[in-house]
Amino acid sequence: MRVESVRVLYQFTESDTFRAGLPEKQRNSMKRFACLMISAAAMVAAGTAMAAGDAARGEAEFAVCAVCHGEQGEGFEKYGAPKIGGQEDWYIILSLTNFRAGARARDNCDVADVAGTLERAKAESPEYAEIEAELATHFEGGLPSGGACSQPSADVHGSLMRAIALTLEDDQLVEDLAAYATSLTPPLPPVTVEGDVTAGTTGYATCISCHGANGEGIQALNAPAVAGQHDWYTERQLMNYMSGVRGTNPQNITDMQMRPMAQILITPEAVTNVTAYINTFTASE
Repeated sequence: MRVESVRVLYQFTESDTFRAGLPEKQRNSMKRFACLMISAAAMVAAGTAMAAGDAARGEAEFAVCAVCHGEQGEGFEKYGAPKIGGQEDWYIILSLTNFRAGARARDNCDVADVAGTLERAKAESPEYAEIEAELATHFEGGLPSGGACSQPSADVHGSLMRAIALTLEDDQLVEDLAAYATSLTPPLPPVTVEGDVTAGTTGYATCISCHGANGEGIQALNAPAVAGQHDWYTERQLMNYMSGVRGTNPQNITDMQMRPMAQILITPEAVTNVTAYINTFTASE
């Protein structure tokens, strides 16, 4: 199925819509990319496996996650927290692993400086003050502090997530939390981003090879589902890739591959249009 999802891209590159929407150089690059992705998906699709997490244990430990992400993993824009309920467990594991390893939202803090990163987050988003006391109740002795970072990450929301991820005791807990989060069924997020869906359809040609024709994601390529995610989060992450907030850390090959794909969109308007098109994947559900 994953290979078929990637083949959709190549078929699209042969369509009149695609030919009319992109310059010849970009069309040829996308064709080559599609062929490579078909080969990659075919080689690794059979070898992928689901994580063996304990959802019951994950539920017992989910309270700290729920502070920002919600009890159903629905996510909250004011905390920069995406929807994680129903997201595939392999991607939650990958994300938490990257945060813990410094492969995402990397700064010079290798300790769980939750207190320090929360202060920086409050400076950008004062709404974080609403959860400071509640968050502290989930840590013995209050919010962990590792001292101020002299070079904080440009990704304020991601930095706080990294600090909290560093408090997770082991890989098994990561898998347990992921198993519980993927079992949740939050409602679909509201549409908040309006754009040119027709233009976004063409723009999505740069996304379809990895994220699927319907935004379902392709595990073999470490590409998460984007359908059903908050549109403000999708738009923000695409802009982060374009600006270099994400996609420049050599520890994170997947993000580095994603950045040039996002840069093909060129303008914030194109990002908005693609985001609006992604919204249509779940519009009738």
